[in-house]
Amino acid sequence: MKSVLFFIESLDGGGAEGVLERIVAAIDKSKFDVHVVSETDNEFRTARIKADSKHHCFIHKNLTGSRIRALFNKVIIKYSLVAPPSLVRSTLIRGKYDMEVAFCEGYSTKIIGNSSDKGSKKIAWVHTDFINYPWSEEIHGGAEAERKCYEKFDAIVCVSQTIKDAFVKKYGMEEKVHVIYNVIDDNKIIERSAEPFPLEVARRPFFVLAGSFRRVKGYDRMVRVCKRLKNEGYGFSVIIMGIGYERDDIEVLLDELDMRDTITLMDYQENPYKYFAKADAYVCSSRAEGYSTVVTEAVLLGLPVITTECSGMREIFGDEECGIICENSEDGLYRALKKVLDEPELLPKFHKAEEKRAKAFRMDARIKEVEKFLEEM
Repeated sequence: MKSVLFFIESLDGGGAEGVLERIVAAIDKSKFDVHVVSETDNEFRTARIKADSKHHCFIHKNLTGSRIRALFNKVIIKYSLVAPPSLVRSTLIRGKYDMEVAFCEGYSTKIIGNSSDKGSKKIAWVHTDFINYPWSEEIHGGAEAERKCYEKFDAIVCVSQTIKDAFVKKYGMEEKVHVIYNVIDDNKIIERSAEPFPLEVARRPFFVLAGSFRRVKGYDRMVRVCKRLKNEGYGFSVIIMGIGYERDDIEVLLDELDMRDTITLMDYQENPYKYFAKADAYVCSSRAEGYSTVVTEAVLLGLPVITTECSGMREIFGDEECGIICENSEDGLYRALKKVLDEPELLPKFHKAEEKRAKAFRMDARIKEVEKFLEEM
């Protein structure tokens, strides 16, 4: 049996965290002894990760309000950010493993890339487009430092071909870069989509969006596009589901543009699929993506997709017309939504194409691909 460490900064409600949760749940435990390390406990996915792995975290949340605990946590987090990465790896993660996986860019990659355990294979899992959204450069102190960190890894996994192309274009290393698509639990998604729908939809078509409230998700431009369409006399409804530090900005924008009667914000939903099942289309307004799990889930459920041109979208659609991939701009998104509003017969056409495409997203095949890769490492 091989021991595998997955290190990820957060176990909250993001896409990469969800992929890790599904890998940890489904991977063959007779072949792999799975360990997961994150910074903090009691996050959205922590309990489920603990149920399927040996979990360890840097700090425990201060649920009692203890001043000593608060001070201790502050010191540990400060130490984790300023200490040499190799020291963070040896003191806060600890242990020896056959494989060490940095499951996200930035901090996780910086720590695992500098692990001093020479006996373990180092794997970096890349979810972002390093050309169009190079957010992780800052964590390393610049592109050159990031490149040198990735050179220390034995293998680099990209979650789509377009992510791989961007990585290789920027940093090279093609000989050790692999593509493994995100794991989704197709049976669970289909089953949960049948749960009762809790809301009345005021106007059709009904569009849904789901993800973290961060600028990269483009919710601000979705709101502005909807305002333009509303001003032109179109009627429709929108729900945006998620959590994140920029939600307050979207709340303010909704009030400024008087869009509360059209757009509803909801907290992160453990089961967004019951909303997907009743929606007319899924909208991805992102400025950048890696390989969108939620768009894959929408296609799996036969929900037509209107998305900006981001990494992985054409791979998700394959040869089928699962929706509209538009120019990655506010105007591009406006034209795509307007087209669907003007030509409602498009949505049933997209749905039929997705019924064919959905067969490509079975969980068993993708987990076997992950296991095969780890075994070969």
